[in-house]
Amino acid sequence: MKIAHISDTHLGRRPKQTRSGIVNQEVRPLEDDFYSAWIKFVNEIVDKSRDRPDVILHCGDFFDTPAGYDPSPPPEYARKVAAMTFKQLCDANIPLIIIDGNHGRYMEYRSSTLAVFPVAFDNIHLFTHYDARDSLRTQQPLFIDINNLNLRVITHPSIESRALSTLGMQSIYENWIQLQNNSISSDLINIAMAHGMIENSTLHEDFLKGSYQYIALGDDHKMRKVKDHAWYSGSTELWNFSEINTEKGYLMIELEQGNASPRITTRKIQSSRRIISDIIEIYPEDTNFQIIKRVTNTLDAHGLNARYEYSTAARVKIILKGKKTYGSSFNIGEVESALRKLVLDSNDYNIVEFILDRPDYPEYIKQENIDDQSLVDNIEFLIEDPQKEFKEYVTVMRYKDLEKQNLDPNLLAKIFAKVLNRSSEKTYDTSAMERERQ
Repeated sequence: MKIAHISDTHLGRRPKQTRSGIVNQEVRPLEDDFYSAWIKFVNEIVDKSRDRPDVILHCGDFFDTPAGYDPSPPPEYARKVAAMTFKQLCDANIPLIIIDGNHGRYMEYRSSTLAVFPVAFDNIHLFTHYDARDSLRTQQPLFIDINNLNLRVITHPSIESRALSTLGMQSIYENWIQLQNNSISSDLINIAMAHGMIENSTLHEDFLKGSYQYIALGDDHKMRKVKDHAWYSGSTELWNFSEINTEKGYLMIELEQGNASPRITTRKIQSSRRIISDIIEIYPEDTNFQIIKRVTNTLDAHGLNARYEYSTAARVKIILKGKKTYGSSFNIGEVESALRKLVLDSNDYNIVEFILDRPDYPEYIKQENIDDQSLVDNIEFLIEDPQKEFKEYVTVMRYKDLEKQNLDPNLLAKIFAKVLNRSSEKTYDTSAMERERQ
């Protein structure tokens, strides 16, 4: 028997820090990357030149929303892709067993976002969060037999076991796990599928102790082996940058009836989009302009200073590493705003997603033994030539605004330097007056 094991497709995922607008009047930027990965999988599965699997196991998070406190239903285009691909699988006579994950299911409704598809397609078999709750309440096992394959699949949809102890149901849940494990049939090939992780208490460790020939797991986006016969297939597309070094794809499993070990083959789903993550050091004496310039130099070094083209545009994360102190000519909000405008609002960089990851520290950290007067004393040290540096900043970072509003950068720089000098003089005078009053 051949089984395709896939999970965490997250159809409808819409990363937030991307370019604005709608691509081809259909999807948000990067949303279609998740559709493409799932479509590629289905095309590979139904390809007659390959060995087709006898059954597909999808271990949860088919859709990305709703999830947690986000009640949004899946985008209509996500439903369309689901319907088209499910029809492909139905026409190819390949059964698909899906369980609910913690994404893609409503928190308050018994209806699943996938509930309509088993009605429309005979090959779709769905086990929802509420099926698991009912099974837990009645202490009945939750499985399906596919007789023509001599197969029993025991299912564990996401039920957030962390909340069970709070509700006083931990012992009931543990009894249900044992009931599930004892529901294997000696006459059938027995496999299990679950969505959750032992590490975050969303899956009980005893579930992995059942005498299954294979356990298909979902929730962890990293493709990995838990035991020789238990694997996470991982996600099919980069959900966020914490997954940058994880392999994306699915697993093919070959099983024989009896106690033979499964033969597992990894199948990659390769994205054509570049994924770039880089670290940039920042220092106490840095100005906004210096940090922005250091970031743009890094982007240039990666060859991203090319005209924007959506199909090849990169996903980029820049990590700022270092410390800034009180008195620095530095505002992280301004830095981030300027960079986002430069790389996402213009066509000068071939970037579709840009994330600036900054250290967790207050915008200004006041050091011991430093007062307001010291801040003024530091202005000249931190900005050696205000007029020059301001001109460099507006010329590089605001050149389109200058052209649009017909502004002279030389005049703006002179005004900036003059205002800065007046502010310094005013602070000095105020301090002197205060000393006289005392």
